[in-house]
Amino acid sequence: MTFAAVVVSYNRIKLLEKCLVALESQTEPLDEIIVVENGSTDGSADYVRKNHPNVTLFETGKNLGGAGGFAWGLDIAMAKGHEAAWLMDDDAEPEFDAFAPLKEAFQATEPRPSVLASLVTHGRDVFNTRNPPVITTDAKRHMDANAAGGVAIDTATFVGVLVNLGFARETHLPFVDFFIWIDDSEYTHRLSRRGLAMTVPASMVNHPVAKGTTADMGPRLYYHIRNTLWYVREKDTGRNSKIINLGGLAIQTLEQAVKAENKMGWVSAAARGWFHGVSRRPRRIAPGGLVSTLPREDRQALGINALK
Repeated sequence: MTFAAVVVSYNRIKLLEKCLVALESQTEPLDEIIVVENGSTDGSADYVRKNHPNVTLFETGKNLGGAGGFAWGLDIAMAKGHEAAWLMDDDAEPEFDAFAPLKEAFQATEPRPSVLASLVTHGRDVFNTRNPPVITTDAKRHMDANAAGGVAIDTATFVGVLVNLGFARETHLPFVDFFIWIDDSEYTHRLSRRGLAMTVPASMVNHPVAKGTTADMGPRLYYHIRNTLWYVREKDTGRNSKIINLGGLAIQTLEQAVKAENKMGWVSAAARGWFHGVSRRPRRIAPGGLVSTLPREDRQALGINALK
């Protein structure tokens, strides 16, 4: 049973340095650290090659967003035969003892959980309110999670989330078309339908406090609206739940109109987001669908001799 960390990086070399030092210093060592370098222009790839020679580096050649980066990282981890992958952005900084409780919970829980999420903090022991998991309302799952020392959840962010690659092989990769935002909620929700998902409070990962929906999103409002609509359409929830989610999104859209410094920009982002969210669907890419596009020599350089 082997475990990999998957880090997606884009133009944050100083934060990437902290992340990799933390991963290489874990009290329970990881079997592999995979960095998906998303076309950075700040020398991140050269930094990794020079200072972290044992890290597996994959360069996408362009910015695919977090969604595309994690899809590639998961596909590589699955192709290399790992049992689970610990996902995080380059601005995550795990405590040195963060992986050990995740590995212990993964190995001790039967049947194996689908998702184990670290507790996202802002400074040790300070809960990060911008990266909360969504707690499940399923009483049976709470009982199972409590017995395993965790808290049952429906979704989590890609800030220290351990994914069971056995379950990941049974469904498609994260939607690369999401680019940014909500790809993690959609993917972890999808996996949580296949097995127990829970937060393990003993595992803590520090992360900067994000602005979220309380600030002017500017042009990124487009992704928030479109991706939320795609997520609502994909979720296996009832009609009433979907109506509530759509109502909440409509309110957020109007709130952004008040906060927007560029009103015409808001009109463009909101209109395109709603239109594309309703009229289009994200592409589904099966496991192996990305790695199989690489030339044989590139797969061999990654340590992938045959697709699994």
